[in-house]
Amino acid sequence: MVEVAQLTGQGGRPYNEDTIGISQENNRTCVVVADGVGSSGGGEIASRAATEAIIEQFLNNRMNNADEMAEAIHVANKEVIKKQDDKVQMKTTVVCLVIDEFENARWAHVGDSRLYRFKNGELIYQTADHSVSQMAVFMNEITTSQIRFHADRSKILRALGSDSAEPDVVDDVHLEAEKGFHAFLLCTDGFWEYVYEAEMSKLLKQAHTPEEWLNGMKLILDSRAPENNDNFSAAAVFVAS
Repeated sequence: MVEVAQLTGQGGRPYNEDTIGISQENNRTCVVVADGVGSSGGGEIASRAATEAIIEQFLNNRMNNADEMAEAIHVANKEVIKKQDDKVQMKTTVVCLVIDEFENARWAHVGDSRLYRFKNGELIYQTADHSVSQMAVFMNEITTSQIRFHADRSKILRALGSDSAEPDVVDDVHLEAEKGFHAFLLCTDGFWEYVYEAEMSKLLKQAHTPEEWLNGMKLILDSRAPENNDNFSAAAVFVAS
């Protein structure tokens, strides 16, 4: 059984440019979280267009392997580009997760919206941002946890709505074969910047539902984020195998 919950908020900004999409059909689940790039204008349009395009690919029974996951991102990129004009070159980050009827999981991301994977409450994987600060990690200049405080943290290197929109894709994660309790967190940088990985894991072990998990993390976010903080969005997925 797959349980999903979501939350989103505008933070200290005048409007919310994030979009969350969730679709569950025929024992298949698709979750999308997109973060419109505000500096380009039209971020809310870009994130919505990307999310809708990916969900449509899912409903058309696509996204069943790595190639189809990548193609769904390429389709979404084209849809964002269609919305652009001479004045507004809108862009968005995106992360998406598909769990099929056989409890096989696959995911893709572009930009600095993240996916975290947990097993039995412990963090075992997280996506690597497409950002300047992530490159500093690869060059051993900073640690992953220091990305939150890096001067170039907001400078992303890939986004939908551009020529640099190639996704990183992970496929063939067989949850049923890995007996235990699996959880995924998909979130924008406005969320993960204020909730640390150790806190995610601690609260997950205490939560009985994905809603409880998100609500616990939201309390931390509210206590830590400044008044002018960014939009924040997150989707939590529980899978018991």
